[in-house]
Amino acid sequence: MKKILTFVLLFFVAVAGAAAQSRNVVKKMFDDGRFVEAKPMFKKLLAKNPKNSEYSYWYAACCIETGDSVDVQEMLEFAASRNIVKAYWYLGRWYSLKRDYATAAKYYGDFIDKTNDDALRNAAQQSMNQCNRLDRMIRNCEVVCFVDSFVVDKDAFLSVYAMGGDVGRITTCAEYFNDDALAGHINETERGMDIFFSDGNDGDKSLMKLYRRSKLGGEWGRVQPIMGFDTKGNDDYPFMLADGVTLYFASDGEGSIGGYDIFVSRMNTETGRFFRPDNVGMPFNSTANDYMMAINEVANLGWFATDRNQPEGKVCVYVFIPNAETKRVDVASVGYAGALALADISSIAATQGNEEVVGLARQQMKRLKYTKVPSVKKADFLFVIDDLNDYKSLADFKCAEARELFQEWQARVQQHVHDIELLDAYRQEYALSSASVKARMKETILELESKVEEGEVALRNYENEVRRLEQNALYGNEE
Repeated sequence: MKKILTFVLLFFVAVAGAAAQSRNVVKKMFDDGRFVEAKPMFKKLLAKNPKNSEYSYWYAACCIETGDSVDVQEMLEFAASRNIVKAYWYLGRWYSLKRDYATAAKYYGDFIDKTNDDALRNAAQQSMNQCNRLDRMIRNCEVVCFVDSFVVDKDAFLSVYAMGGDVGRITTCAEYFNDDALAGHINETERGMDIFFSDGNDGDKSLMKLYRRSKLGGEWGRVQPIMGFDTKGNDDYPFMLADGVTLYFASDGEGSIGGYDIFVSRMNTETGRFFRPDNVGMPFNSTANDYMMAINEVANLGWFATDRNQPEGKVCVYVFIPNAETKRVDVASVGYAGALALADISSIAATQGNEEVVGLARQQMKRLKYTKVPSVKKADFLFVIDDLNDYKSLADFKCAEARELFQEWQARVQQHVHDIELLDAYRQEYALSSASVKARMKETILELESKVEEGEVALRNYENEVRRLEQNALYGNEE
């Protein structure tokens, strides 16, 4: 009997030793940041010991570190209740991932109060400040009416900015200066008297900064840096409003909530210096990259680009109606979830309250599409045949039939623009008319809307046929 008891005791000692050894091995993985390897081992240990607070903490932390969607809230709360201090840190990260920034900030604060690690305390303080800021921005989100959105290749996002001739020109520095070595973007004002652009050739060559150049007596003056602020980051995507004072740009420096954010600054006309820029807030900014805010005040339309919720290499360009006066979300009415949905632009349709206003904005978009500024001002026109051929005059055409069809397309474009402007006028009159007048105008407006839609289709068909004929002439394609 004594031998049996001794054997049993030795067996349990061996099992306990093996368990301790296994625990130490997997903990070493965790401490070394090998979370992918450690996670399944902690999962097994936790299955055998579900009331072990350390296993709960380690497994939950591994899930967060590896992006696993497992719900670890209860495990972390259990670990925190057993005085595992860093569980508060991971609770902050967990709630931050769930976009509950107020709760996340609370847990970061708990961790700050309890930890003795100064480096982690400082990191937690930064995370808490960020969560508090995001929470405030969501609760203070601007209510904006979005008209449309376009997902395009990142390298071609400016192709969506069909803003017309009222706002000058936006393009890349490489195209404008005919130098492929240049990065950054440029905005030439409507009358061509000023350009605002970004470059990385001053001071820290790794950072893009903003510059201005103006015409004096018909001659370009010297390049001048934008003075008055230093974001300590990359500044790019400038756009100057028609007032010559209000400058939008994007920066990933101080004040950004993640990647590039859109900022606005205003110039002191007496000194030429700009005031400290302000983050324009949500829904225009997010923790992703948001940039190239541009506004046509005549058409009352704005554009900006973002890579939030987009795959690699893609961006979404949103078209919106600028507010004459800033309107903030009423969190008491829509709730935090409703405010978050507005901040994320979860649904364009949900932002569109007045159908007549949206309809007018869409008509303006169509009008601007056919009156946008050509990328080369001295050309008669700009018509893209394919990736290798951009035609700028009738003499460029090789196919006579394509040339004639193109001229017919030009005439139809003029008629189409006229139809859009006429419909725009009718819609504006309709919006201000009495019910009886609206009833008389309704049929005319519907007929014009149908004509505009049919014209849109016809123009696309003409464009495609011109390209087909000319490509056949260029490459000898058989019919």
